[in-house]
This record gives sequence, C-alpha cells and structure tokens, in this order.
Amino acid sequence: MKKAVAQFAALVPIALLIWALYSLYSAPAEPPADWRLHMTQEQHDLMVAPIDHAFRVAAYAVTWAIQLGYLAWLAMRWSGQKPVAGRK
Repeated sequence: MKKAVAQFAALVPIALLIWALYSLYSAPAEPPADWRLHMTQEQHDLMVAPIDHAFRVAAYAVTWAIQLGYLAWLAMRWSGQKPVAGRK
C-alpha cells in the first residue's frame, strides 16, 4: 500500500509539469514587434490576454509540481522504511 501511494504521488508532479509545458506550447503566437502600425491597443490587449493566461497557468502548475514533488519524495522515503521491532 505504501509503495502504491508513493508511486501515485510521484506521477502527479510529472503530470503537472507536462501540463505546464503543454500550456506554454499551445499558447498563441505573440503579436509582431510593430503591432502599433497594424492594430489598436484594445486589439493588442485581446491578443496578449491568452498568452498571459497560458504563462500564469504554467507558473502555477510548475509551483504545484515542485510542492507535490517534494511530498512524493517524502512518500518514497517513507515507503522504504521498515518498522522498528519493539516500538509501540
């Protein structure tokens, strides 16, 4: 039971990192550098909002992956411990 919990705890951070990478690679392209010649500020803001959201989602996913990765590391160490004889 301990090993199954530790293995599951190790898979969650990996899945979160994959989700963060997917979020970054699926974000739309940035507008061109000379965007002021082609569009208004409102159009630019509408184009940049999904990009900002994708980076925010990726940052939160990486943060959670680090936190849960540490918990998975602790769970793996815990699963490898043997009970001490004579301990109540």
